[in-house]
Amino acid sequence: MKKVLLFLSFTALLPLGAFAQQAPKFTVEVSTDSVLWGNRLKVTFTLENASGAEFEAPDFPDFHIVGGPNMSSSFSFVNGVSSQSVSYSYYLEPRDIGVFYIQPAAIEAGGQVLETLPVKIMVAPNPDNIRQEAEPKQDSRFRFPWDDFDTPPQRTEPAPPPAPEKKRKTTRL
Repeated sequence: MKKVLLFLSFTALLPLGAFAQQAPKFTVEVSTDSVLWGNRLKVTFTLENASGAEFEAPDFPDFHIVGGPNMSSSFSFVNGVSSQSVSYSYYLEPRDIGVFYIQPAAIEAGGQVLETLPVKIMVAPNPDNIRQEAEPKQDSRFRFPWDDFDTPPQRTEPAPPPAPEKKRKTTRL
């Protein structure tokens, strides 16, 4: 009897697992598609819904690699649906001014080789030596109220109430 109940519960849950699987997706994201010369940009290659092997980063002939590869991974199981991802990030500084391409990266996942699309990056002159951030801005829903300030908020005493105004006496002629 226990075997029959175990078998029935297993077969009842089997379709849920089949629908929870999603097709693997391999994407590339850049912090900006245009950068001023002398500044950096962040390039992130992300594999979702699969575990990958043998990640092949593209050559970056038009950029200096100033950081990376940095790898991060995540796994979640929410309401019966599992998802996982792995990301590889690089910080790049352009070697020259012009239009350049970040070539596709490749990774083996689920018995197939997935590739990203090439990304066009425009590098503009920077005569005023303006500094840009390589990180994209955070999504506002994950921010704390004090993230908008350069310094933590300071406690201040309440302002004293305003002095009462003097009333003028007017007479009519």
